[in-house]
Amino acid sequence: MGVDVLSRLKELGIYSDYYYRIELKVLGQLLNMDEKLNSVLTGVVDGKRRMVAVTDFRILIISAGVVSQSDIKIIKRTAVKSWQFTKKFLLSSVSIITEQGEILIKQTQAKQEKLFTWAMNQEIKEYDE
Repeated sequence: MGVDVLSRLKELGIYSDYYYRIELKVLGQLLNMDEKLNSVLTGVVDGKRRMVAVTDFRILIISAGVVSQSDIKIIKRTAVKSWQFTKKFLLSSVSIITEQGEILIKQTQAKQEKLFTWAMNQEIKEYDE
């Protein structure tokens, strides 16, 4: 991994929920060295189970398989017009509205609401690409 994602998951208190996910390898390669990972959750986007990572710069939606090629969607945090975490008893959903439309993340973990909300309310940083 390029960036030590596992250490950051431990700092965020979510290591045990995600340490085994194969998307973490891809995530570590995508993050800039000074980009800060603030939240991770999983859910169904466009019919596929994906990992959603929120940093201080962007939102990364990653689908990775053992034999299939990774599918990555990147949304700059500055492009997000609004978002909503709809909490249900066990499985919740997240709606992210951008200029290009709505991204709906279904069947996500309700227990991740607090961390996701905190991450989305953090200051947005700009990085050179």
